Formats: sequence, C-alpha cells, structure tokens
Amino acid sequence: MRLTSRLVVSTAVVALMGSVAYAEEFDWRKFEGTEITWAYDIHPYADAVVAYLDEFEELTGIKVNAELYPDDTYWGKLNIQLSTGSPDWDVVGTGIQPAWDVTPAGQLAPLRGLINDPSMTNPDYDYADFFPALTRAWTWDVAEEKIIDTPDGEIWGIPHAFENMQLMYRMDILDRLDVAPPSTLPELTAACEKITAADPNITPMAVRGVRFWSSIHTAPISIAQSYGVSDFVGSGDDLDTALDGAESIRFHKDYVAMIQACAPDSWANDNWYQVVDGLSTGKTAMAVDANMFGFWNNIKGASDASGQIAFAPPLTAPDNDEFASNIWIWSLAINAASEKKGAAWYFMQWATSKEMNVRGATDGKLVNPPRASAWDSQEWIDYANQPEFNNFYETFNTVQEKTSLLFTPRYGFGTAINAWAVAMQDMVGGADVEERLAELAEEIRDELN
Repeated sequence: MRLTSRLVVSTAVVALMGSVAYAEEFDWRKFEGTEITWAYDIHPYADAVVAYLDEFEELTGIKVNAELYPDDTYWGKLNIQLSTGSPDWDVVGTGIQPAWDVTPAGQLAPLRGLINDPSMTNPDYDYADFFPALTRAWTWDVAEEKIIDTPDGEIWGIPHAFENMQLMYRMDILDRLDVAPPSTLPELTAACEKITAADPNITPMAVRGVRFWSSIHTAPISIAQSYGVSDFVGSGDDLDTALDGAESIRFHKDYVAMIQACAPDSWANDNWYQVVDGLSTGKTAMAVDANMFGFWNNIKGASDASGQIAFAPPLTAPDNDEFASNIWIWSLAINAASEKKGAAWYFMQWATSKEMNVRGATDGKLVNPPRASAWDSQEWIDYANQPEFNNFYETFNTVQEKTSLLFTPRYGFGTAINAWAVAMQDMVGGADVEERLAELAEEIRDELN
C-alpha cells in the first residue's frame, strides 16, 4: 500500500486509493498558510518524515520547518524551549520519561480533546490502532507536581516509532573468533575477554556511557530487571529508591566488571551514534541497545555490516533466564506555548498516520513502527523478513512479549536517572560499588524529600 497517491493534492478533492476523498470527509486546508517549526533529534525517524514534507505542505498548505540537532544538544535545547515558555518550537520529539518532568509544569499541550474532536482529527486516523502498551504509557494525569498513573488520564504524546532493547552481534566476527553469543551478563564479560585475547584490534562491546539518563535506559535498566532491581519501590509518600539494595549491588558489580572488560576507552563519552558506528564498521563485535541499530546496518548497501548482524534478547543474571527489555517510544508532542496548536496537530496526525507508518518502515527508517496495522501489512512483513535482516523479525516478536516501560512514572525522573549515570561512571572508574550506590541513594532520597 503506497502513500504517494494518497498525499498528492492538486484540487480540493483528494483521492485516497481511488475511493475515499480526503477533502470531502475532512478539511485538511483549515490552517492553510500557517508556518510551524518541528524540532527533533538527528535520527532516521526524522528522515522518514522530512523526505515527504513537501507532500504534507501540498496536502494542507502548512509549511513545516524542521530543526534537527544531535542527541545531546537536542535535549538541552528542548529543556530550554519548554521551561522558558518559548513559542518558537510548535511540535517536538520526546519520550515518556522526559515528559514526566515537564507535564506537571504544563509545558506540553494535552491531546485527548484534539484526538476526540472530529473537526480536528481525520476520521481515518484511528488512534486505537497504536499498540495499546504504547498509548497507555502516554496516558496520565498530573497533580501537585506528581504523575498520577491512570488509564483514563490525559494523553500527552503520539508514538512515532519505538524500540526494545536487544543484544546485537556481528556474526562474522564472533564466528571468526569462535565466540558464542552470550545470554547472561557474566557470560558477556567472559566473551569480551576471549575476543580481546583473540583479536586486540576488536573492541568487544559498544554501549552508551554518557552522564545522561539515555545511557541508563538501554542496557542497564533492562539487564538489571533479571537481578531483581527496580529504580523505586513503594508509591506515593512511601516511594523510595531501591538502588542501594542487595540486588542492585550485585547487578552493579557484574555490570561494572562487564564495562571494564568489554567497552572502549571512550565509553564515558559514547552515545548511540558511537554504538551504531561500532556495529557498522566492525570496530566492535556486540552491543546492547535499541534493536533498530542492527536493522539499519543490515540494510543492503547501508554499511560493511550489511547482513552480518544478528539479534538476541537482553542479557540476564546468571541464575535467571527471564529477560526483560525496556521500551523507548520516540513520540511527537505539542509545545504548550505554541501559538499554532491546530496546525501542529495536523502535522502530527499526518506524520503518525497509518500510511506514513508503513511508508517509513519500508523505507528502512521508521523501525519499529508503532501501529498494529503496520505489522499486519504484507509490505512490511515482506520487507522485514528479507535475508539480510537475519532473525530481526523473529527476535522482535520474542522480545516484545517481555518489553515494557521499566522506570517508575514520576516527576523528577531526569534528576534521579542522570545521577545514576554519573554514579555508573564513577564505579567504572574505580569507586567502590556499594559505597557509591549508598551515596546515590542518599542523593535521590534528598531529592524525593
């Protein structure tokens, strides 16, 4: 099912696959002449939309200026834009965890009213088509700087693409060095030591290490679950961190040992760009991160790694084979300070439509697509099961069954998890694990109070 015929507008009546007229059912020209700004990470997910912005402008008469920034720069700029009430950005890319910190202050616009308004939402949009776990994760209320986790709450963002965390490995490198893909965290450390001994030119593992929550939300939080670690326990006024508990100490000792044996010297400065580069160039043999990194590199002609990356569930504790995978949902939201919320919503519903979901996925950029209908699309099924993608499709389905949002919904997410990332760097640098976790827990408890 192709989108080109759906989005070309030459008259007031727009044909949808020769049978449905957009303009007869929905007024796409309501905000004609409006100019909006959309800000996002430099990312293939953004590329999936940027490539077709001219079609959106032709459909609606709305001009979209895309401002794209590197990951670390983007999050800083987003915080400034929202916290200062600047109207410069109308639509922003964000995730659920950062949104917990900004919705209590009213920095994102609520969306439920727009979604339910037939004069503002195309009847073909079908919000219920998004995977329920994704829309549920974007639904909460706020009260007195607290996140009230409720399925009947407000809607704050629309899923654009999502990721589960997996082990990805270069089959060519592991085969050459006679190393089996590991399944536990200690096995990963042992595999890294074997790789280094066999070929010192190969860095065994690519993994994020920057002093920012993004380095925690991939490998650490996923692997920690099988050790019995939670970021917080309890609820309400009884909420407490669990990061100084016995399970956490055990996990961090194993994880720190893995980083010391596996990661490059640049680990403390590495973000997802370096993870992708390591896999694509063969500088590194393995990675634990978002599954689509392996997918992108497996595309024919995309890199030297094409067809060489295989997938497996995240690592576990040595005495527990029940893995868990954290979910990250890149989503679109409206800046509450935007003066052009109507045009912003038109852009969001177009960018997250069924047609754009399948189109972006089969362009090899919008992976994983968040709509159920995309995974039922034969076009996507055929594309994702091409030989060069190895076991991507099968492993996604296996891992997705045990994928969830592994952080506790709460205001103050960024402060606590950034502190965790700093503590992780300190422990890898030689700080005593138990003592440093005690300091981290005390810091978080001070913030809770």
